[in-house]
Amino acid sequence: YSQDTIVNYKKRVLESVEVDLLASYYSQDGDNAAVTGGIGTEELTDLASSIVVSIPLNDDDVLKIDANVSAYTSASSSNVDAFDTEGQAADPFVASSGASGSDEWVNGVITYSHSSDNRNNIWGANVSVSKEYDYFSIGFGGNYTHLFNEKNTEVSISGNVYFDQWKLIYP
Repeated sequence: YSQDTIVNYKKRVLESVEVDLLASYYSQDGDNAAVTGGIGTEELTDLASSIVVSIPLNDDDVLKIDANVSAYTSASSSNVDAFDTEGQAADPFVASSGASGSDEWVNGVITYSHSSDNRNNIWGANVSVSKEYDYFSIGFGGNYTHLFNEKNTEVSISGNVYFDQWKLIYP
């Protein structure tokens, strides 16, 4: 009688935990820095890293955690706000004494996605946070994807809302 029983197999959206490590390095040099009126070094170095962890919660649901850090140094960045103080008037005869400006950007995104039993419909939601010395942002979003034509075609819609706070920087 076991031949009369119909067993439906449903493939998991994600079989096991996935961890992706990413890194990038960028460097540039030049002598036409915009913040110093086209005169001065454009030397800039940026190092960024990212770790993405995707965790299957069950056959249909995946939780993804994406953490990012980017750090840069730039000789011309120290001249963007020579005073680094609020309310002080700019003076064209006073320059920043800093040899190099630097900044770090930190970002995190948590995404939840759910796939339908036939895997043709996927919806998701996310929350994100970003921080720099002069900037903070929190965001929320959602998305929906429909697959058809034997999963060779997809139509997606997504939306995000960000609430930003920033410190004004005067040249």
